[in-house]
Amino acid sequence: MSPEPSSAHRDAPSASAKPRRSRTTRALVALALAFATALASGPAMADARTEARRHFRAGMELISKGKYDEGIKELELANEILPHPNVLFNIARAHAEAGNLEQAINAYKQYVASDPPDRAESAQILKQLEEKLALQRAEQAKATEPPKTGDGVASPGDTKPGDTKPGDTKPGDTKPGDTKPGDTSAGDTKPGDTSAGDTKPGDEQAQADVNKIVGKARDEDVYRETVITASRGAQSPLDSPNSTTIITRQDIRLSGITRIPELLRRVPGMDVMQITGGDTNVSMRGFNSRLANKLLVLINGQRPAYNDILGSTFWETLSIDVDQIERIEVVRGPGSALYGANAFAGVVNIITIAPGEGRTGFRVGYGDTGQGYGSAWATGRDGDFGYRASVGYTRYPRWTREVQNGRQDITVFDPNQNLGAENLRVDIRMSQRFKNNRELQIGGGFARSDFDVYGIGPFNDYRARFDNSDITALFRTENFSARVFYTRIAAQTSSNHDYYGHTLFPSQANQNVVDAELNFYKDVTWPRSVEHSLRGGAAYRMKSITWTYLRDDTPLEHWGSLFLQDTLRFGKSVQLVVSGRADYVPYLQNVKVSPRGSLIIKPTELQSIRVSGSTAFRNTTFLESYLDLPIQLQLPGVELISASQRYEDPAFRLRPESIITAEASYLNQMSDRFEFEATAYYNRITDLIQLAGERPLTLSNRADGLGGLNPETGRYTVGFGGWLNRCDIQNVFGGEVGTRVYPVEGLDIFANYALNLSSQELPDGCTQPTDQRTSRHKINAGVQLRTKPGIDGEITFHYQSAQNWGEQVSTLSGIRVQYFDVPGYALLNGRIGYRFPIAGTTGEVSLVVYNALAGLADEAPQMHPFGNRVGRRVMGYFQHTL
Repeated sequence: MSPEPSSAHRDAPSASAKPRRSRTTRALVALALAFATALASGPAMADARTEARRHFRAGMELISKGKYDEGIKELELANEILPHPNVLFNIARAHAEAGNLEQAINAYKQYVASDPPDRAESAQILKQLEEKLALQRAEQAKATEPPKTGDGVASPGDTKPGDTKPGDTKPGDTKPGDTKPGDTSAGDTKPGDTSAGDTKPGDEQAQADVNKIVGKARDEDVYRETVITASRGAQSPLDSPNSTTIITRQDIRLSGITRIPELLRRVPGMDVMQITGGDTNVSMRGFNSRLANKLLVLINGQRPAYNDILGSTFWETLSIDVDQIERIEVVRGPGSALYGANAFAGVVNIITIAPGEGRTGFRVGYGDTGQGYGSAWATGRDGDFGYRASVGYTRYPRWTREVQNGRQDITVFDPNQNLGAENLRVDIRMSQRFKNNRELQIGGGFARSDFDVYGIGPFNDYRARFDNSDITALFRTENFSARVFYTRIAAQTSSNHDYYGHTLFPSQANQNVVDAELNFYKDVTWPRSVEHSLRGGAAYRMKSITWTYLRDDTPLEHWGSLFLQDTLRFGKSVQLVVSGRADYVPYLQNVKVSPRGSLIIKPTELQSIRVSGSTAFRNTTFLESYLDLPIQLQLPGVELISASQRYEDPAFRLRPESIITAEASYLNQMSDRFEFEATAYYNRITDLIQLAGERPLTLSNRADGLGGLNPETGRYTVGFGGWLNRCDIQNVFGGEVGTRVYPVEGLDIFANYALNLSSQELPDGCTQPTDQRTSRHKINAGVQLRTKPGIDGEITFHYQSAQNWGEQVSTLSGIRVQYFDVPGYALLNGRIGYRFPIAGTTGEVSLVVYNALAGLADEAPQMHPFGNRVGRRVMGYFQHTL
């Protein structure tokens, strides 16, 4: 079924629309009933990490008090909910401490079989315990041997004259159960005797030997939530110098969402804008736009997912899908102090499941209007070698069509006008562990994608075909890491459609980037009362880019950077984080410095108050730095040269966009039943980059040899365009409040609210128009459910208030700003799934509804004035995990 045409081309509604609505309504009713059934179907399980953490902490406390049986049961429950190698280790160690060597050996075997980093050391512990058990058994066997008599050994059952047979009694003997005065009954002890279970001489030494073999317990909270992006190292969110949100693997699975940007919508303060079936733009705390370029997107903290040509992220070109993601960390606020240019508004770090982790499986899905999803992955470990390989396919149709079939006055780039995005991908990652906590990781990925996006200026419906590939290598030790990666993009691009006689601006683009980075990390104490966590590094980045739209002599850019961060801890309650980075920017031929400072005060171990300030910048993209494109105007035979370099002003250079931010936040994780966070921030933004208005050709320009007839296009140049830095200053005040609650086992509720208030300063002579493209109010809320019978799912609600966009458009008189009102909208998404066993493996079926409210009351929402109306989608999935 083809998507509906957009409002500009849509025919009158047909009668066939009603049955479609009724079918979807029935699906929604079924979804609601399934949730109600699940709530009443039996015991449920709470958030996996939270529940496992509760049992782990209880178990370790019981073991510390010597209550081994109860403590081991708690640890076994934690490991059943969310397996972790360190829990197995502690179970094995507790058995050994309790003197249960057989159970300890079995648990250690399970731990060693999980291929932990200390497998060799643990195998040695296992060997020593097995020798200890063998020695104990030999001593017990020796102690039970019958005594020797005379020259021979008395055999069981032999008797001599006068002996009594078993069961016989003589006068005066006592029968079983009888006692004489002064005798002790079974179980009683006389002075100096030892009863069963008491420690005999030598037993204490034997137990001490066992304790020495197994070493100390691993009592660190293995289920504690940690983040790595804000400081480039694992830490609690309570110690993070920036506000950070984590989207867990459980969130991803229960949502059923396969688009990464839609997963990000639940993050407080995140701006997510769906424009076409293949184009989603994401920003943080405002300033979203077509080809959004204010957010740095990383994969495993290493390779950027954005493209250096435009500075934007094309989410549908990645070589990974949501089934390969362990979690997504979002740093809410500037990150240039650690990550340099383009970490302007925040950082999104997509962390994939490590090689050798998880289970092998596949998932397939199909939905209305021709949606398709497929993903298969294989993972395994052989000793210190681990691997993970995945393949996948995704197809999303357009929400609405731009061009109806049969148009005789329109030429199109691709005859398939129903396709929004299509992606065929493969990704392979491997790791090899060595002694002394050293590890080597290598891997690569490839994706072939076809999608439509909304560009800038006249490029409102743009088609791109991408081949995106990467090769990555990482070597790390306890205090050092080195990585290098290579990425390549080969693309064919064009306007999707235009009237006959107008060019579609077809182009070829090639991007080759090599990135190398060295990092060190060290904890020191100096002076005696101050602890330091030092992190630093150096990076080099080479960019080679060619594109039809750029000038012919586009240079090869060589970037260099240095960064350093010190976390100073003054006791247990106060931390000071000082960070700074210096980046050499080839376009500017200058160095940009980005500092950050954060003061963290912890009234208790699980509360923190943070005050921070930082600066960040977004450098010009290759498009903004080296553009040289003749733009055909609506008047026949004439054109405008849009170029970054001003031929009449060779000294002209664009300045990087700059932001200064201040932030204060409070985070409370004191209870296993809830957590709460409140954040307030202020951003001051200058030098925003936008398309410049046209500069008409003058007689002076002609005298200097500029303009005139362009022999390459056959059109006459009448003016110049390009880019400029806006003269206004943007002041943004905002706040975010969020909570996650676990009221009863099986029910996980989250909600957050974001407020964004902006104002504009206009210096003397500045006439920059303004707009309100960021919703003042954003609300996210959701409910997750997990049950022991296998029924689980999620319902999420999202709301954004109205916006007013000032968009640059091409008119007969040049590029002008026009204003468009975009009403507020709400989204309701839901998923219901059922897991069931299949011959020792796990199967799962699920139904996902996206934007369930679309068309039920008002028109489907439109998130951008030029974008498609985003309708309802229903999709079913089957997953099999080995």
